[in-house]
Amino acid sequence: MTQPAPSTAPPSSSGSSTVVKVLLIFLVLIILFVLAGLAGCVYLGYRAKKKADEIRQAYNAGDLDKLAGAVGVGKPNDSAKSSSGGVSASRSAPLSFPAWTPSSTGTASTRIPLVPGLTALCAVAQFGGDYQSVMQILEVTSDSVKLSIRADNVPNPLLDGLQKLSGEKKKPEASSIRAQRVVQRDDMRTAHELQEWFSPNHPDVFPGTTAVSVSREVLAELKDKGETSFTFGLGGLKGLMGSVVNPLGQLPGGLVPKETTDMGKAACTLKRVGEVAFPVLLNDQRVSLRALHAQCKTEDGLADFYFLDDLDNPANLAFKLGDNGDAVQVISISYPKELAKPPAESRTGLPAAASGGSHIEQELEQNGKAEIYGIYFDFGSDKIKPESEPVLKEIAAALEHNPSWKLRVEGHTDNIGGDDYNMDLSQRRAAAVKRALVTRYHIVEDRLAPEGFGATRPKESNETIAGRARNRRVELVRT
Repeated sequence: MTQPAPSTAPPSSSGSSTVVKVLLIFLVLIILFVLAGLAGCVYLGYRAKKKADEIRQAYNAGDLDKLAGAVGVGKPNDSAKSSSGGVSASRSAPLSFPAWTPSSTGTASTRIPLVPGLTALCAVAQFGGDYQSVMQILEVTSDSVKLSIRADNVPNPLLDGLQKLSGEKKKPEASSIRAQRVVQRDDMRTAHELQEWFSPNHPDVFPGTTAVSVSREVLAELKDKGETSFTFGLGGLKGLMGSVVNPLGQLPGGLVPKETTDMGKAACTLKRVGEVAFPVLLNDQRVSLRALHAQCKTEDGLADFYFLDDLDNPANLAFKLGDNGDAVQVISISYPKELAKPPAESRTGLPAAASGGSHIEQELEQNGKAEIYGIYFDFGSDKIKPESEPVLKEIAAALEHNPSWKLRVEGHTDNIGGDDYNMDLSQRRAAAVKRALVTRYHIVEDRLAPEGFGATRPKESNETIAGRARNRRVELVRT
């Protein structure tokens, strides 16, 4: 007997209502997910546009710190370590020097000869912090002048950030610059472009430009006419980009368009402002040199330049590029003593040199102490640069001439960074000077006693790049 199939009852109204509710909820969830996705895309687009605007603004402002923050490899306004190992001052104050007054005590119209061995120490305030550079004339011929540039611990927030992201350990050579430049004599007479970008990857010669000084014609026109046409490389990010593409202009056949190789440069009318007394250590003597102050209006603001008032050597003593741009100031200048003539009091305002012995020896003999600025260290390090050798030799000679002398070698720093770090750095630098004198010049160890004082004995204000640079020094004291 076959079982009958069960009958199918019509659906109830309550079951139908439940199904409709489930479908509506499902549809609402789908709509919400779609809307959330659209909102996410809109938000991401907004963030991307904001990030692009941030990068563009950082480039237009030439601010590498902001660019580093914008691309995520550092925080905006991150500071690099200064010579003292701490956080450096963010931006330099405007350059300012007193008006030139020939009758004032300590001023001098001394000419600075362009000779092999001429060495200048520069304090630099750039994106990320302070550092120092050393320029030295290597060779002088009738056709050209060959010079070298050395700088260590040059801050680069982009490079530092990329290395952090990759986990790569920072290599010391990545923040060091070793470069040479040959300036043609014809350009030293007539060129109107100043090329201050230096890299070991650059060609030695940039025709039509000068380096570390302007041409005779530029200075002459500023003196006679009050203005001159002028081109120079900008600082910050724009300068960094320009220093990369500018050498491409040296390729034969004009393969790279001029508008590309001119990236990072400013062309303007440089106008004379006046004459200033520029403070500098000249062969270890504090003097004020007669310098011509000129200004140039650019899209980044006013650029200030200070040139030695000497047609035979119109050295670029200081400059500040724009309102928030790089600032560079020469702190000390030295040249071989055999080329230095004792300055007459009536002609230069400097005291006549005493007979016999070097300047350091005379200072130790007469005053019992001597400030030493010709010993150059890698920035934030106790490693002595090769350019320090003439002064080390001079100290050794003074000790040999005076076998009864014993000296305390004092190390001093600026006030940037922690007190403990400064004290340690100054002690290590003093010990490095002793070690160099003992190992290279065979000075008996017990004649030298190193001692570090950190930032406790400043000579000048630490509020300026020049003051900080002069506070980083070595002193010798007879004991």
